[in-house]
Amino acid sequence: MAADGGTPGRVVAIGGGLAAVTVDGQERVAKLAGRLRAGGQPVAGDDVLVTLMSDGTARIDEVGERRTRLVRLDRLGRGEQVLVANAEVLCVVAAAAEPPLRRGLIDRLLAAAWVGGLDGVLVITKRDRIGEADEAPAAVLADYAALGYPGILVDGRSAEGMAAVRDFLGGRLAALVGHSGVGKSTLVNGLTGGAQPTGAVNEVIGRGRHTTTSARLIAGNGIELLDTPGIRGFALAGLEARDLGHAFPDIAAAAAGCRFRTCLHTGEAGCAVPGVVATERLVSYRKLLAELRGESDPLDG
Repeated sequence: MAADGGTPGRVVAIGGGLAAVTVDGQERVAKLAGRLRAGGQPVAGDDVLVTLMSDGTARIDEVGERRTRLVRLDRLGRGEQVLVANAEVLCVVAAAAEPPLRRGLIDRLLAAAWVGGLDGVLVITKRDRIGEADEAPAAVLADYAALGYPGILVDGRSAEGMAAVRDFLGGRLAALVGHSGVGKSTLVNGLTGGAQPTGAVNEVIGRGRHTTTSARLIAGNGIELLDTPGIRGFALAGLEARDLGHAFPDIAAAAAGCRFRTCLHTGEAGCAVPGVVATERLVSYRKLLAELRGESDPLDG
């Protein structure tokens, strides 16, 4: 029996057909209304309207309009998968070494940020291992900063590193995304003071332990973050091939000099992009373009 209805809440985690939601500062386990179970399910970060039940649980009846979203092609290649909603910034976390930094993955994540309306930033961890890096992190950061993506190099295990990242994020709600092993969990724990999941979150995540995602909104130590599971690959979604160039600011700027407005920068006559845009960026762009055109398997990336 419902005690009242239409109460605003926010999704903390999703799993096993249930959600953990914050309502009036308290976390509750919430069921999903039938029409949401059939499609349009909420994700961590979503604003929702819930009906509060007399037994202390809740039911999510409506998902609010998303201001931003991080979306990828699902692992079966059957459609879009929204990972988190309403973050202000996508924080791409990479390691100086072990695992090696991959510019191609950074490029596709920053393109996903553009698609979803998020600001993109880069945090490189394991500052103490720069001697093992395939390329100097300072050079990587400088290259992306020139494209409009600020970045920082830190030792995520140090108090100094935590303070630097906190200042860098500037109080914005950030979604952290990166490969397994890059130190993302260390960053999250350090920034939030090791905030522990509530009973509601544990129940939801436990039920969803076999699902492909378990993104979670974590609050603690005066900061909120959207943490995502470590990724092995990220297939871009929500973008047509003809619009991909807009997600690469350097390519978009150079494309103003192309002879034809429909140029896709794959060797067309009069293309102004080669020689202006860095070779590795053009390779990343063309790989993504081939995926979006169905010429290669996007789930390999």
